[in-house]
Amino acid sequence: MLFNIAVHHGPEYLLVVCAGRSTLADLLGAADLIARIAAVRGYRRALIDLTATEPELAFTEHLQLGAHVAASLASLDRVSTVVSPRYRTGVSEKAAQKEGLRLRTFTSLEEAQAWMRDAPGKTATSSVS
Repeated sequence: MLFNIAVHHGPEYLLVVCAGRSTLADLLGAADLIARIAAVRGYRRALIDLTATEPELAFTEHLQLGAHVAASLASLDRVSTVVSPRYRTGVSEKAAQKEGLRLRTFTSLEEAQAWMRDAPGKTATSSVS
């Protein structure tokens, strides 16, 4: 089965849809592609739809993926991924968050889209004394 990447340019964020069996190399390459497109086109947010992928990753590869995604997409304000519930482990997500990337993983495309459209200050609270 082929690993495919489709890119959709939206007004609010970059949408990338991946499909097929995926190895660590495939997903690292996808992150690099997303970073390059975001930089060239000036995107501050990216939504990565992985619901049609079948990842073939060991635990340590999830950690490597999270670290690489965080480094590659560090210039973005917000990144969301959507995965099939059966592949939801949270390992890559936590690794990326630990490296400072504002990333959330969802199992619903609609929830991910809503989070992507949310105003930057809405999810964080701050007070000035």
